[in-house]
This record gives sequence, C-alpha cells and structure tokens, in this order.
Amino acid sequence: MSFTTDIKHELCRVTASGEAALAECLGMLLFAGVLSRAQLRMGIEDATVRRRVQTLLRQTLDIFPEEEEGLLLITDGEQLDRLYAAYGYESGESLPLNRAIVEDEPCKNAFLRGAFLVGGYVSTPDKGYHLELVTTHYYVARQVSALLNDMELPAGQINRRGAFVLYYKDSAAIEDFLSAIGATSAAMDLMLKKVERELRNGVNRKVNCETANLSKTVSAAARQVEAIRLLQQQGRFDSLSPQLQATALLRLEHPELSLTELCQVSETPISRPGLNNRLRRLVQLSQEDQV
Repeated sequence: MSFTTDIKHELCRVTASGEAALAECLGMLLFAGVLSRAQLRMGIEDATVRRRVQTLLRQTLDIFPEEEEGLLLITDGEQLDRLYAAYGYESGESLPLNRAIVEDEPCKNAFLRGAFLVGGYVSTPDKGYHLELVTTHYYVARQVSALLNDMELPAGQINRRGAFVLYYKDSAAIEDFLSAIGATSAAMDLMLKKVERELRNGVNRKVNCETANLSKTVSAAARQVEAIRLLQQQGRFDSLSPQLQATALLRLEHPELSLTELCQVSETPISRPGLNNRLRRLVQLSQEDQV
C-alpha cells in the first residue's frame, strides 16, 4: 500500500459522531468530483475509504449513495434535497462551506479529515515532503484556504489542469496537519523518517569529509615521499640538516600516517606545525633542484 493509503486507513479508524461526523461528511462532500442539485459523484478507489464515506453519509444524513466501479453516486432528488437542507442550504447549485458547521476545533479537524479522505494525497517521505488537497471547485479551495489560515495551518494554492490544489511542502506543516485530522501515527512516522534522513545525510557528509581529508593526506604524503626519494637520488640527502634528515626518514618509514600520527611516533618531540614546515621544506628543496 502507498503512504497515502496507510494514512487514509488510519483515519478510517477514527471514531466520529454528532457534530464532528456532520463536519466530516461536509469535508467529503465538498471534495467530491461533482456536487450539484442534479447529482453527487465521488471517485474513491480504495474500498475502505468508500465504506467510511457510505457509513457516515448513511448514519449522519440518512443518505445511501450507489456504488459503481469505484464511484459513489447520488442522483435521487429527495436525498440531494435532504443533503442540502442538512447544511442549511435550501436552494442553489453549489454547497459552500457553512462555517457554523466548523465552529469548534474538533469539527474543524473532522472537516479536514473528510476532505483528505476524498481529495488528499501525501508523497512517500523517502521522495520528499508534499501533501495536497484537490478539489474541482474554486469556491471550495478558497473557503478551505481561509479555514486553514484561521487554524494557523496556511497552505499554498495552485491550479492544475482544471483542479484547485491546496498543498504543503514543509515537513513540520504536514506533521501538524496530519496530527490535527487524527493521523497521529502517520505524523510520527513522518517525523521519524525525517530524523532518519537527517542522520543519514549527516553521516554521509561526515564520511565524505573524512574521505576528502584522507585523500588530501595521502596525496600530500605521496608528494613528500617522492621529494625525499628525489633528494636521495641526487645525492643531496646527506647535505640536509639533521632535523630535515630525521623528518625525511620518519616519513619514509611511515608513508601512510597523517601529520598528527607522525608526531606521535617521532622519537624527538615535535609539534604538528613544526613537522609540517620541515616536510614542506623538503618538497621545496626537491623542486628547486629541478628548476
């Protein structure tokens, strides 16, 4: 199953009754594909979500949508009239968001839960952070956007191929939204995956940094060994100062060690900057001879 399906199944286990159930039904209805005086049409592929919608509409509004190949349909005029009347609208082709239905926080959350069940999508956390609510009704997108602002959950809004999309791309905002609508397990899962990703990225950065530093150490040591070998081949090694000779022999004996490690194995105490200066001097001397 997809991450979105997992979330919707979790939401289907949330208990809803009374005013909250009425608000959840309104969220479902406003995010239906078609909602008018002539018909209600909801395209819902998942069977668990379809059962949730059917149960709430039956128990809350005494409405019985027909099921047809992943669609829930209502064309009965009497049922549609009852639906409009339940939300305080006796006439008109559209069913706007009646704010009286979503006055308190539990009803706001239930409304958004219904909206997500019918029109929601969340990307898999491994592929980034994206949650959206999609409706074909402009006035619904505008009114729900205002509601989200009131709830301090402001969403972005775009038009996509004739649909109106409210979306979040921030992981914290998505976690807050999911927690509000009752998908607390999904919100926690998202949070844990974000922490895991950040830890993994941190480890990768550290490994890359250490690999880069190791590469620099190996390259520097190779240049130093090459310079010392050249000085020996040219017969110039014996003319070096005792300190430079000792440093050169130390590097030849331990070509794989870093400067800090060389300081630790040196019989004569020497600081890292001091050792680095001597090795740099050996490389300079070998280059001066080649010019």
